[in-house]
Amino acid sequence: MNEKKRIKEIISVFVKHGIKKGIMNPENARAALEELGPTFVKIGQILSTRPDILPDEYIAEFEKLQDGVKPEKYEDIKNIVEKELGDSIENIFSDFKKYPIASASMAQVHLACTKNGEEVVVKIQRPYVKETMLSDIDLLKRLTRIGKLVPQKSVVDFKEVVDEIGKTMEKELDFLNEAKNIETFYQNNKKIQYVVCPKVYKEYTTSNLLTMEYIKGIKINNIDALKNEGYPLKDIAKKLMSNYVKQIFKDGFFHADPHPGNLLIHDKKIAYIDFGMMGVLDKSTRNKLNDLLYAAATRDIEALTQAVLRMGIKKGKVNIRNLYSDIEEVYNKYVRESLQNIDLPQFVDEMFQVSKKNNLAMPNNMTLFLKGIMTIEGVVAKLDPDMSMMEVAVPYIREHILLKKNYKQDIIDQIENIYQLSKYGLKIPIKTLELMNSALAGKLKVQIEHKNLEESIHQLNKMTNRIVFSLIISSIVVGSSLVINANVGPKIYGMSFFGLVGYLSAAVMGLWLLILILRNEKM
Repeated sequence: MNEKKRIKEIISVFVKHGIKKGIMNPENARAALEELGPTFVKIGQILSTRPDILPDEYIAEFEKLQDGVKPEKYEDIKNIVEKELGDSIENIFSDFKKYPIASASMAQVHLACTKNGEEVVVKIQRPYVKETMLSDIDLLKRLTRIGKLVPQKSVVDFKEVVDEIGKTMEKELDFLNEAKNIETFYQNNKKIQYVVCPKVYKEYTTSNLLTMEYIKGIKINNIDALKNEGYPLKDIAKKLMSNYVKQIFKDGFFHADPHPGNLLIHDKKIAYIDFGMMGVLDKSTRNKLNDLLYAAATRDIEALTQAVLRMGIKKGKVNIRNLYSDIEEVYNKYVRESLQNIDLPQFVDEMFQVSKKNNLAMPNNMTLFLKGIMTIEGVVAKLDPDMSMMEVAVPYIREHILLKKNYKQDIIDQIENIYQLSKYGLKIPIKTLELMNSALAGKLKVQIEHKNLEESIHQLNKMTNRIVFSLIISSIVVGSSLVINANVGPKIYGMSFFGLVGYLSAAVMGLWLLILILRNEKM
């Protein structure tokens, strides 16, 4: 498609679905993405993993996006396979099913069988999909120069978001990256007897083609089928959660999209599939996350504030006092809860919202972490509604955070605090006496800082203005009545002209005031 024509189509679709001042409601936004085709559906799916960018209502709506696309013709798929592997499809596979078992915007998946009789799934990239998607991303980058598609007050730079989406798409469009992800995941979990992942057939894999072992199993959310097979649901839930906590905190490499479609129960084991989206937490990020959890575990608001500051990326001026106050508000909700009873995904999400409110954006790897723990907790809740992530995470926190803390340094810090207290503590009576003398002499000054009073003052001003306006109207009515009773000046139909004008003016002004009250106050 001609570039200018495509740009015009993108703009017209967003306008058609009601974009105003960079904002449209979630349902219309989803409809616009679906109408614009596979690239934008994929963009919506990527954005649904970014709670730091979009409000919850958009996240929920974009999660509904389905990229089921009409399959390509078998002849075209056959040509791609033969071109990528350099031989006829009959010489490569003993059997290759013509109809795909899954068809998405970027690729479709076919069942096949190797010459050795091994069942495999072949993930084949659609023809020209890479060129089409990257071209659309390039057009979006140009559109970001024309105007903003997100609210002006957003912490997030939309240009940065488009760049990130472009990089994510490039990675997903190179199937060698997914093959590498599977190999890394296998190495990290090969000693976990109850976790498996598909084997990659490297000889049948290229950047546009991925061949993997076919794992048959029951979807993890198919509760009835699991019960019929005699699987203990609570045991599956505990193992799944334990392994996921291990992926995050120990490996720093975790499945970022663990929804039920990507989790199977196979031969009494949990099988992960589809490794296109993986989260990576380097040692530095994990240490920052550990500090956040340690601060939460020890109920230290100051440390919690510092952890959020270290983890976030400043996108504007950060008022430390406001940040502390907002974190304290979240803290107060959990202060009486035991550590095991804290809802970890909710707690982290609230910390993210506080960060966004205070011009701090969270790194992409942390947003994938939040998305992952929210998804996995939803899966576990169906298997065992009584289990929480913290039940599994707390032993880790105690083992890997609390026990590894430098208590020697903590003791040194406390000794220093005692020294400072003894040094300055003797001055407290003198300072107290100075304070009392100032108060008795009438020199004591108290500085009070008010917060969030602007809206109340604004409402008070509106009320005062309306009262004054009502008094003016009343004065006009009274004055007009006196003029009509005196029957002076020019007359219309035997009534004073000035009196009638006064009544009419009062009526118009009164109607206007009534409309304002009804519109603003919704009475």
